[in-house]
Amino acid sequence: MADPLPPFERPDVVYRWDLDKTYLDTEFSTIRGLLRAAVESASRKRTVPGMRSLLVALSATHRARVIVVSGSPEQLRGRIFAMFALHGIRCDRLVLKDFGASLRRGRLRAITSQVPYKLRSHLDTRVWLAARDEDAAEVCFGDDAEVDALIYCLYADVCARRVSETRLAKILQACGAYPDDISGILGRLSTVPRGDPIRRIFIHLEGNSPPSRYGAYRGRVVPTFNALQIALNLAQDGLAEDSVLVAVAEELVREHRVPADGLAGSVEDAARRGLCSLALARRVLHDLLPRTAAFDAGFDQAFGARAAKRLGATEPPRAATGPIQPLPYEKLFEAEQAFAKARKIAVRTAGRIPGLAEFLDSSDD
Repeated sequence: MADPLPPFERPDVVYRWDLDKTYLDTEFSTIRGLLRAAVESASRKRTVPGMRSLLVALSATHRARVIVVSGSPEQLRGRIFAMFALHGIRCDRLVLKDFGASLRRGRLRAITSQVPYKLRSHLDTRVWLAARDEDAAEVCFGDDAEVDALIYCLYADVCARRVSETRLAKILQACGAYPDDISGILGRLSTVPRGDPIRRIFIHLEGNSPPSRYGAYRGRVVPTFNALQIALNLAQDGLAEDSVLVAVAEELVREHRVPADGLAGSVEDAARRGLCSLALARRVLHDLLPRTAAFDAGFDQAFGARAAKRLGATEPPRAATGPIQPLPYEKLFEAEQAFAKARKIAVRTAGRIPGLAEFLDSSDD
């Protein structure tokens, strides 16, 4: 199936998305999850709360290209496009992993290794944009289930030529790339236009990772717990209108039964972590949310005023900005692997000890 192209000549922005755990609520870490994703219809696929309304509203606000690069199997292409059509989302470019080719060639590591596959795919789609003379800034969306933060930062550094070819080869080797994958990526660099394409990188904390986990990315990554926090950060930067905030909040309330306390807590956490200003948080709490479907969940102006009062009067410190420097990718990759292993052990342990899972869930509040 060919990727569709909209009628406008040039986009104002490019939205670059991961799919699983970022847009779709899928579980590919188990055989059962893989089978369910393969057989369920487009209408039954579950989205991460608020993300569908976020993408629809953002695309309605700007002339936007939507690019999706996912580790999902190529065999799901038809179902994914059907799902986007049902959701009212135009996907301009969809890149999926060819599991069959890897199996036929005996490249089992390529099935699970994400860094070489996604970096190559991001670079290829950047060339695809350049061929259409479309160099709009990109807003990237990923999650904490894999290494999306590392990949997006590396993609930006490669495009900006902050990482040399020699260094890139060493990084890819450390991340498990096959030698021909490394040579293929290095061979593509001459076709990638030089520039710094990424304006923002959002990481959805689907696995409830602590935001401090991303301190090692030196302010280049914005960790968020939900779509409302993404919308708040975009609004703070002038990239989202009130209509985007309203659309996300109303989906959370109407379709996912998020209570007033949940909405208020998300806004308060965003303000305290510097994702948005206190002024924006107060306006959203006191003036905006009470005029949405959140009112039916108990979010009236009195409730919003109490939530706004809890914010206090002191703006949280913002991350210092300065010249962007390449990250220590080899060390970051090792840390990401260690974190993923520790989380798997914790999940298995929680399943064997009565009450531990509930304790771990409550410790995130």
